Amino acid sequence: MDDASVTFDREPDRSHVGHLRIDVDDMNRLTAPRLAAIHDSIESVPDDVSVLTLAAAGDLSDARGLAAGLDLTAAVEFSAVDALELFETLHATATAIRNLDAVTVCGCGAYTIGAGLELAMAADFRVATAESALGLPEVDVGLPTVLYGALLPLFVGYGDAAELVFFGDPFSGTRAAEAGLVHDAPPESEYDATVAAYVDRLAEKSPAVLRYQKRVVRTWRSNGLEAAIDASVAPGLACFALSDREEAMRAFLEDRDPVWTHESVD
Repeated sequence: MDDASVTFDREPDRSHVGHLRIDVDDMNRLTAPRLAAIHDSIESVPDDVSVLTLAAAGDLSDARGLAAGLDLTAAVEFSAVDALELFETLHATATAIRNLDAVTVCGCGAYTIGAGLELAMAADFRVATAESALGLPEVDVGLPTVLYGALLPLFVGYGDAAELVFFGDPFSGTRAAEAGLVHDAPPESEYDATVAAYVDRLAEKSPAVLRYQKRVVRTWRSNGLEAAIDASVAPGLACFALSDREEAMRAFLEDRDPVWTHESVD
């Protein structure tokens, strides 16, 4: 039996901030059952969470990353039917991350490889360390990069995308940040503080407005230009019914910090 462990907790003084931690083996190698456990945990994130971190359990002192890709000991004897189950579960899990109304900050840790990087690319922010390894080495194990690898050219352009998928060699965190694959890649000693800084900035926003903004951003990533423009109108109008929207405007005009009400979002 697979002993995948995926845990979720809220911050006690900021209930709209949650943390989801993955602990499925020593390197977080992914299988269909382990991905299913991650998927179920993501689907169970409460609707009132507006900021969510996704990372490995433990810390960098354990030399852990988000995920080291597929568990090849399981995949080496796969049939096409087995592979289809794996692909469908990976697709569903990455889509669940993308479909969250919470803004997601992915801590890539010491490495985020293959299917793990596909999960990370479904998040809104990615933070690595300068020495992290981030790559899509599927070509070296007899597979093409598929599914959420399609986002790669949007982040890094065709040139760097081609290097990652055709050569299979990982980028360091520093190079990944320069290419646009991750948002930040500080020295290892500053990694935790950097992730926390992203969370803190997001947590200052109105939770309700942030969730509506995430819905709009999701259409930017998923729809064509005209459809994305049209789909953005409803969330924008919905914010005019929020007391947080009026509070944000009054606070700006009065040069003070806003006080949020933690309203629900339909």
